[in-house]
Amino acid sequence: MTVPLPPAPLPAPPEPAKPTSWWRRNRLALIALAVLAPVTAVGIGWHEWHQYYGFDARPVTPIVVPEDDSAELAGATWGPVRGGEIDDLSGFDVPDDATVIAVGLPVSAGSEGVTCTTPVLVHQETGREWQTARSEIGLLSDPDEPETCLASQKGDYELIVPFVVPDDVKGPFWVDVWPQDAGRSFLRFPFEP
Repeated sequence: MTVPLPPAPLPAPPEPAKPTSWWRRNRLALIALAVLAPVTAVGIGWHEWHQYYGFDARPVTPIVVPEDDSAELAGATWGPVRGGEIDDLSGFDVPDDATVIAVGLPVSAGSEGVTCTTPVLVHQETGREWQTARSEIGLLSDPDEPETCLASQKGDYELIVPFVVPDDVKGPFWVDVWPQDAGRSFLRFPFEP
């Protein structure tokens, strides 16, 4: 009779591999993040700066147009400016302590057209500025009453721009408009509503 042999000892299990660290597993993504984050920040910053500062030019030199007169700039004739306070504000969303001043600025753009920013109302005494408030007061946009000039608009038209001004602010004002082909010059019309 044969005696059974004791079972052979099992081989020792292999030692578990040491897990790779999180940093090592994600090194490609981290390198991409280290490169792309600053590039993205610079790209967005440049785009915003470029948009805000008017594509490398800011209007700094006013061309003051005499009252009730017009001027030529950037291939177009501008003015004379007209307008006044709007008395009937029913149906509009205007604060109780504010006045709406509407400004009309005739533009003769000829056959080439002209591009300009929306006119700005400036208080002569303090330099305080107001931007257009058409949508804020609930006045719908109208292609027959543009607020800005586009190169595609040819011939004669009139910019119609409403401003919401506090009741305690009295004129005189300036109406500033910047034709973008005028470089650093802009037109400044005296205005008394």
